[in-house]
Amino acid sequence: MKRPNILSIQINPKIGYKDKNIQKIYDLIDANSSMKPDLIVLPEFFNTGVSVPQFEKLAENEFSNETLDFFKNVARKYQSYILVGSIMERQNGKLYNTSRLLDRNGEEIAVYRKMHLFDSFGGDEDKYCTAGDEYVVVDTDFGKIGISVCFDIRFPMHFIELVKRGAEIVLEPAAWSAFNDCFQERTENWIMLNRTRAYDNLVYFVSANLCGKVDSCLSSCGHSMIVAPDGVIMSDAGENEGVAFAQLDMDYLREYRFQFKMENLWKNYEKSGV
Repeated sequence: MKRPNILSIQINPKIGYKDKNIQKIYDLIDANSSMKPDLIVLPEFFNTGVSVPQFEKLAENEFSNETLDFFKNVARKYQSYILVGSIMERQNGKLYNTSRLLDRNGEEIAVYRKMHLFDSFGGDEDKYCTAGDEYVVVDTDFGKIGISVCFDIRFPMHFIELVKRGAEIVLEPAAWSAFNDCFQERTENWIMLNRTRAYDNLVYFVSANLCGKVDSCLSSCGHSMIVAPDGVIMSDAGENEGVAFAQLDMDYLREYRFQFKMENLWKNYEKSGV
């Protein structure tokens, strides 16, 4: 079984400067291309930064998606799967927080629209954005991938559903941020949730988060990471711009699940109506 190389990208986007942000992502991919990634994961809102006015102004649409088109070429160049974003898209007059998975030939093979919109601690994503309603799991040449976005991580049932559909690797682009007076606590929560979702669901969990200052009050927590199914952090990008990288052992994953008698776990879920 192939051992896929996973590259997670972490940046601090400049709000409203789409071209510069996309170039920054590309530069990090190119600088780490010697790792020969099989899968590249990009953060939430990497192309615009976290800004409702910029979402309205720079949202991609069903007729023209320059961000997606750019990364189709990148996928072909490096022969890597790429999870593009999530990014904000407009369709039929509505905004959606959308992740699109490209294969090694730059062909789109999955679309996930964020289901759990951030509506806590003053967040109003649910006011300007429309929630998705479909869980997404897709086959690749190294395993089955499930997709989540940022605040989804707070909802355990989301990941149970992905694994029931066969997910072995879960991807989590994020713009997980915190006010300065609770930054450390929120960062610790983020790290804990990454490890918990991997361990509870016996999956490789790959997150790509933003980092750095958003505005005078808010900063993104960084710590994009790759976590093994036993909850061990394999790679952590820390708090600054950079990458997390790891090689996944899919044979180990499947043996680990077998030893845990994973099929009994799902039987118990079904008995309880989950």
